[in-house]
Amino acid sequence: MESIEIKNINKYIEFEKQKFITKYGNPNMDVIPVSDLVFAQKLWTGSFGHVVLARHCATGELKTVKAVSARVASTSPRNVNADRNVMAAMGTFPFTVRLECWAADAEWLYFIMPMVSIGTLFELVSEYGRLSENVILLGIEFLHATGLVHRNLKPENVLVNVNGYVRLSGFGESKLIGRASRTYSLCGTPDYMPPEMVGFRGYGLAVDYWSLGIMLYEMAAARPPFIGPDVGVLFGRILRGEYRMDNMFSPPLRNLIQNLVQTDLTKRLGNLKNGISDIKNHTWYSAINWLQIINQKTESPFRPTNTRFLPPDYAELKLRKNDNEFFDF
Repeated sequence: MESIEIKNINKYIEFEKQKFITKYGNPNMDVIPVSDLVFAQKLWTGSFGHVVLARHCATGELKTVKAVSARVASTSPRNVNADRNVMAAMGTFPFTVRLECWAADAEWLYFIMPMVSIGTLFELVSEYGRLSENVILLGIEFLHATGLVHRNLKPENVLVNVNGYVRLSGFGESKLIGRASRTYSLCGTPDYMPPEMVGFRGYGLAVDYWSLGIMLYEMAAARPPFIGPDVGVLFGRILRGEYRMDNMFSPPLRNLIQNLVQTDLTKRLGNLKNGISDIKNHTWYSAINWLQIINQKTESPFRPTNTRFLPPDYAELKLRKNDNEFFDF
């Protein structure tokens, strides 16, 4: 069925937000037997377990399956449940990952999603170096409209489609706090944590704008701005806002990053009177047609050509029992 063209982003986000609120906390998600899946290929390993390419036997369709080890599910139930609940409540918003159904056996939970990804933004930055990506901002806008703060935005949690567009994932640290509320947990990945979180101060949605600035820096420089020999040194540099930008950063990008990776919350872009509109209207995005992007009619600046995730023959994949290490902080 042909998709309907979106003509007003704010109205569309409000429509999707209402669908999300209706389903959140009451996902009513189908459970299927594991035997309905034929695992084809491991795509990558993350902090939770694996992302696997699989074929759904009943329909013949390829699926992206997030395989979460039972050990992770038992030791971090809050994170696993948060990830499942957020994905299950996602509707048709094009730049977030949604859950279709799930399965389980003695060793794994399987979160079954549409075939949406050929890899992560982290892999592409590592392989190709400098990249630019604008769709992430629309994903953040939608999450914040629902009242969700992501709290773990990083390239590993941004999935890349075969058309070069991205989808936000990794909702295990997400929390529904609303626009004005505050929360206090230290969570996420150290390199992307903002000073208000590191300093154990109350924080809100603005933590995601800081992380966006970190990702923009990393996509330009192929490394994050804050580095250190240990977490203590790293956190000290984050609290002081101590980083450098060389000549590879254009003046508009430099200005945008400086206003996102801003330790003073009263000056951080996205946290001001006009909210996320201040970011979308920044000079760096002056050539962006946001309607064209949300309708996915703009040619992506990056077109993946690596088809290693689409093998011609599918052989059953066995996940190793001990291949489930945590890598995140």
